[in-house]
Amino acid sequence: MKKYFLFDDEPIKGMTYFLRFLLSTVLVVFIVGLPLMAATAYKRAGAIGWSRDMRITSAVVMTIYVVLNLFAEELAFESPTFLIIVLLMVILHLFLLFKNGNKTAK
Repeated sequence: MKKYFLFDDEPIKGMTYFLRFLLSTVLVVFIVGLPLMAATAYKRAGAIGWSRDMRITSAVVMTIYVVLNLFAEELAFESPTFLIIVLLMVILHLFLLFKNGNKTAK
């Protein structure tokens, strides 16, 4: 269980990223989902071959994205700037999900 929360170079596939994303969305109410999502995004960005800075950025942005998904209806259409930011987060999420990364991923 510990390996899911480590920020290491474990290469994960897009499907593994998606399943961990769903799990972290469910577990976010118990606060455990936030570090799980951060570690998952960090590992997936590493599997794609991104630099350490982009890995950290992905971890932070995807953690915020998970929290925003909980309040999507309340925050929807509040501001066009907010919608643009959310759209950029969705693009990053889809990029992490579908980008072909390390072919030797577990």
